[in-house]
Amino acid sequence: MHSVLMASDGREIKLFAWLPEQEVRHVMVLSHGMAEHIQRYERFALACNAAGIAVYGANHRGHGTDAPVLGHYADANGWQKVIGDLDLIIDEVAKRHTVPLVLFGHSMGSFIAQQYAILHGNKLNGLILSGSNYQHPIMYKLATLVSKIEKVRIGARSPSRFLDFVSFGAFNRKFKPPRTASDWLSRDPEQVDKYINDDYCGFPCSPQFWLDFMSGLITISKKSEIAKIPNQLPIYIFSGEQDPVGLQGKGVLALKKHIVNSGCEQVQYKLYPGGRHEMLNESNANEVFNDVTDWVTSTIV
Repeated sequence: MHSVLMASDGREIKLFAWLPEQEVRHVMVLSHGMAEHIQRYERFALACNAAGIAVYGANHRGHGTDAPVLGHYADANGWQKVIGDLDLIIDEVAKRHTVPLVLFGHSMGSFIAQQYAILHGNKLNGLILSGSNYQHPIMYKLATLVSKIEKVRIGARSPSRFLDFVSFGAFNRKFKPPRTASDWLSRDPEQVDKYINDDYCGFPCSPQFWLDFMSGLITISKKSEIAKIPNQLPIYIFSGEQDPVGLQGKGVLALKKHIVNSGCEQVQYKLYPGGRHEMLNESNANEVFNDVTDWVTSTIV
């Protein structure tokens, strides 16, 4: 089921809801990853429902069937608009439920979730980061330079296969022999094939999208910014040990250290041996669902 919210610039936000039949004890808002869409989270949402967790989520700008331009947040201030959309959603969900609220972000969505917690952490009772990473901002500054050159070459809105290749081209190299170009997502071939055959997954994004995204990553990689997350906010970080986005675990541990060193006192993490980027779509997905719901129900009170 879904309802429609209206963003400040007139964009319609289609808010999807998965509601448990029993009493709602917690509520979770989902922030999905790059070049995918919110309906892919239904299996996870239903597992959350079974634990008494209501789940809400919407497609980020530039994603899903309603996107005017796939892979393009906005012509200007895209990162800020995405954060604004999420704030609108969280305020709406908080009106509907008076139970603890957890923000779950995967991959790109995990970085959006970090930015949200920096700005509005007082509205959250828990934060979950999946398939995430921490790197020094110099990496993002270099990517910004390349994106600016590409914007001049092809325009702000055009899908950039070059930036797509530069960003994701190396992710599959460690998985040999490769069955597809998307093996890095999961060990489960059925899930990989679903992704490949989905018209709303795996598309290249625009130079302006990358500039917006990099500006966000530069911001959240600053210790002074992460320090704005409330120190008592419970945070759970999980990832596959073979996830190239998390640098095979190194980037995930760096993220945990970055957050703990910035003052957060309740940070837990888990790395799954052999797991790849999308742990919610991995061969041990049910174990991951149980771990996430157990963390929510035991930690967030």
